[in-house]
Amino acid sequence: MGITSSLSQAVWLKHTIITSLTAPVTVARYTLHAPLLPSIQDTLPFAEQVRRALIRTCMRTSHSEAIIGKTVDGTPLAGHMHAHYLATDEDGDGRLDHVTIYAPCGFDPDDVQALGRLTRIFQSGNRPEVRAVLIGLGQREQFEQVPIFAASCTWRSVTPFSLPRFASRGDRKPPRPRDLPEAQLRRELQARHLPEPVSMQRITGYEVHGRPIVRWLEFHTRRFKGEQGYGLAGFTIEFAEEVGGPITLGFACHFGLGLFMPA
Repeated sequence: MGITSSLSQAVWLKHTIITSLTAPVTVARYTLHAPLLPSIQDTLPFAEQVRRALIRTCMRTSHSEAIIGKTVDGTPLAGHMHAHYLATDEDGDGRLDHVTIYAPCGFDPDDVQALGRLTRIFQSGNRPEVRAVLIGLGQREQFEQVPIFAASCTWRSVTPFSLPRFASRGDRKPPRPRDLPEAQLRRELQARHLPEPVSMQRITGYEVHGRPIVRWLEFHTRRFKGEQGYGLAGFTIEFAEEVGGPITLGFACHFGLGLFMPA
């Protein structure tokens, strides 16, 4: 894992690009600094701003499917192999303090250069700009000490699972069993080739010891273009054996919704 404090930025970045030719980079980690950091409720809009900032940077060189998530002609990529922009509260104060950009497909050398140039993230509403400091760049296996990449039998929602389809039929009809949030969560796990959980329990919001609970309805869950899911839920899920992260599921899962942490 490259650490900027141990090498000058230029030498370190050159070393990382050369290394990535044989060991593709899949993870970039940043710490966030600002007079007032974004709240956990702003996970989705802030993650979209991170993506916009990185796209502006990478467009200096060439089109990047890994970063943008679309082909050159604008067709969205399938399979969840392109970049996930995961903003997290890792000190438990209710504010986002890290961003992890994770692309299972890997970043090419031009992408790595763009990741190295990402330093500032704009916030709307006259809120202060956020400075991003790159602290790690490498493969997923090198980041197992980071909570979202840990292995655990039990995982807990830290952002709402935004349902990808309606859970209600309207006219006061009960939802079909296949459309209940639990069933939708199971399908999302299957789509990510994750095992069937042995148990799942609903929880009402994001909770850190000693702080008031942040209920799922308090989160911003509409994307900049107006799209949103079809309801919100949160869960504690348990597997028979340890499962490695990240686990991020449902609508806007590439922007931090539906994110789980080891319980």
